[in-house]
Amino acid sequence: MADVASGRNNPWLDLVRSVAILLVMLRHGERALHPAASDADLGALQTIFMNGWVGVDLFFVLSGYLIARHLLRAGVGSPDFRIGRYLAMRALRIVPAYFAVLALVVAGAFPLFGVAPERLAFRVVYHLVFLQDYLPSDINVVFWSLGVEEKFYLLAPLLIFLLLRLRAGWLQAVLLLLCFAFPVAFRTATYLNLHETLDYLQFWPIFRSPFHMTLEGLVTGVGIALAQQRGLIVPSLRSGTCLLGAGLLVFGVWLASHDFMSSIDFFDASLEPALIAILAGVVAAGAVQLIGTPLPFTPFFQLLSRLSYSLYLVHYPLIPLVLALALPHGALAFWAAYFFVSAAVAGVLHLAIEKPFLRWKDRLARRGGQTVQPGIAVA
Repeated sequence: MADVASGRNNPWLDLVRSVAILLVMLRHGERALHPAASDADLGALQTIFMNGWVGVDLFFVLSGYLIARHLLRAGVGSPDFRIGRYLAMRALRIVPAYFAVLALVVAGAFPLFGVAPERLAFRVVYHLVFLQDYLPSDINVVFWSLGVEEKFYLLAPLLIFLLLRLRAGWLQAVLLLLCFAFPVAFRTATYLNLHETLDYLQFWPIFRSPFHMTLEGLVTGVGIALAQQRGLIVPSLRSGTCLLGAGLLVFGVWLASHDFMSSIDFFDASLEPALIAILAGVVAAGAVQLIGTPLPFTPFFQLLSRLSYSLYLVHYPLIPLVLALALPHGALAFWAAYFFVSAAVAGVLHLAIEKPFLRWKDRLARRGGQTVQPGIAVA
C-alpha cells in the first residue's frame, strides 16, 4: 500500500507510456509505407498513425512528472540532496542503452540502414554530448529527443528548487506558466520572422527539435507533480476516468482529423505544440488520479512500458530491413514483422544493456536512502 499511496506503482502510467511508444512506432511505420501521402490519400486510422509523433509529447509529460516527483521526494535544496547522485542515476537510466544503439548504428549493425559517412566523427561526438536537438539528428532520427531530455535533467533541480522557495501556490503557478509560455513566445517570434513558406523539413530543426522550443510537455509534467504534492491532484476513480478517457478521446478525434504536418501555418508552428502538451497533461493527470484502481491487462502494459525505451531506440533503424523482407507480402505482413522484430531486438537490448545498469541505478538509490521507483519514461 505504501507504493500506491506515494504514487510509485501506477499501472495507468504504464498504459500512457505504452500508448506513447505505440504512437511513435505507428508514425514511423506509416511514413515508411506512405512517404509521400497527402491527406486525401489517408483514411482516419492512417492519419492517426501519421500524427503519431505526438507520442513524444506524452513521453515528455511523463518524464517531467516522474523527474519532478523524484526531486520533490529527494528534498532538493536540503542537506540530504546530492546532485551528483541524482545525475549519476539519470545517466545510468539513459546513457548505456543510447550509447549502445549509437555504436551499433554507426558500425552498420542494422541491415540496410545506412549512415552517411560525411563528417561522421564530428556527428558522433555531438551525439555523445547530447547536442543532437540543436545539430542534425542524422544518425538515428529518434535520438533528438534524448538531447531535450538530458538538458531537462540538468535544469530540473534548479526549477524544483525555485518552485519550493516560492512556497505560495500562485507564485509557483506563475513561474510554471512563464516556463510554459517561453517556447511559445520563441516559436511565435521565429515564425513571424520567416520570409518563406514553411515545410516539414524546415519545421523540424527550427521549431520541433531544439530544447528551448519544446519545453511545454516537460513543464506540464512538473506542474502535475507539484499539484499532486500540494494535494490538488488526489486519487479519484471518477475524476481520473473522466480526464483519461476524455483526453484520449479528444486526442484520437484530433489526430484523425488531418495530417498535422501536411501543411504548416502559424497555428501549427507556434500554438499547436502547446495544445498538444496540455492535452497530454490531461491524459497523464487522469492516469495519476487512477492510482490504486485495477487496470485490465496490467502485465502487458507493464511489459510494454518496461521495453518502451529500448523500443524507442531500435525500431527506426529496423524499418529498412522489415520493409525489404515483409512488404512484398503485403502491408499487414509489414506491420506484424515490424512490431515483432522491434520487440525482439528491444528485448535483447533491455536484458543485455539496459537492465544491468538499472540494477546499478537502483543500488545507488538505496545507498542514498531513496525508494526505488520504476524506470523514467523517455522518448
